[in-house]
Parts: sequence; structure tokens; C-alpha cells
Amino acid sequence: MKWGTNPYLFLMFLIFAFSVCKSTNPVAIPKENNSNQTPKEPKQNPPLTKELRLTYHAVWVNKENFELKESTSLFGTGNQYKIFLSEPNEFLWLRLSSTDRENQSQFRYFFKDETQNPDVSYFVWGQKKCSVQVYRMPEGDFYLRWEGIHNGFLLVFESSTKKTDLPKELAKSFHALILSSLEVY
Repeated sequence: MKWGTNPYLFLMFLIFAFSVCKSTNPVAIPKENNSNQTPKEPKQNPPLTKELRLTYHAVWVNKENFELKESTSLFGTGNQYKIFLSEPNEFLWLRLSSTDRENQSQFRYFFKDETQNPDVSYFVWGQKKCSVQVYRMPEGDFYLRWEGIHNGFLLVFESSTKKTDLPKELAKSFHALILSSLEVY
């Protein structure tokens, strides 16, 4: 009933709404001539640090970019990742795995040869020891396996290389690669 008593207010509202909603022609903005300006180089973003959680107390933090190829859960308590590293690295791929004590006997390694004895090197890792096993694969490559136990979890890092260094030297460089990116707490 208020509208019936004040039709002028209703009419002013309609006129205001119509003027606001009225379409206008867009104004063309002239383009600047950029022919004498130097083109900007594409911005290079710093490499992203990626983190892969192996256990609650162990994380893989690679200092260089890597490409994640596979990610699976092992036995419900562990994780497994397969990554490809950047080109200048002597190890082009890594398989990172973790499992608890109950499933260590069922753990499947990437390469397992029961007939040959690997070259085994032991290293100090914090207050513990870890081992690096070096096998010669049928193709002539070397397969390396780093193993350590942290807070009841077996941590395994596997890779292969075409380098022909002595197994002890390969084990040292593989151990250094693992320690540079593995963070435990």
C-alpha cells in the first residue's frame, strides 16, 4: 500500500534502475607501438623443492627438480615412489621405499640376484649405520641399493648407473646423494 500512496518514489526507482542497466558502447583504447621496445625475456621461476613423505619421521627433499613417475602405498604402512632426476646427475632414476618391521621380509626390491654377492659398503648415518649394496646387472649397468632403519622403518633407495667407477666409489657417491636429500627427525 505504500507504493500506492507514493507512486513518484516507485517511478524514480524505475528510472534510476533503467539508467544504470542501460548498455553503453565500449570505448576503444588505442594500442601503443611497441616496435622500438626490447622484448621481455620470459621469467624463469626458481626450481620447486618437492617433498615426498616416506614415514612420519622421514622426508625426501630433493635440492633439484625431479619428475614423480609412480607413487604407491606399501603394505598400508609404507610408501614407494619412483622419480626421475635431472640430466646432469649420474643416477637418472630413484626408487624410494619405506616399510615397517612387520613387512620387511616381504619387501620386493627392484633388482634381486640370489646368485651373485654384491659389493657392500657400510656408512655412518647419524648415530646408526646404513649399507649400500652394488650389483652388476645383466645389461652391464650397476644397480645400487641404500638401506637404513629409522624409528622402526626400513628405508630403501634404489637406482642404477652406467658409470664404470669402482663399486666402492659408486657407493660413496650414492650415499652422498641420499644424505643430501633425506631429512629425518
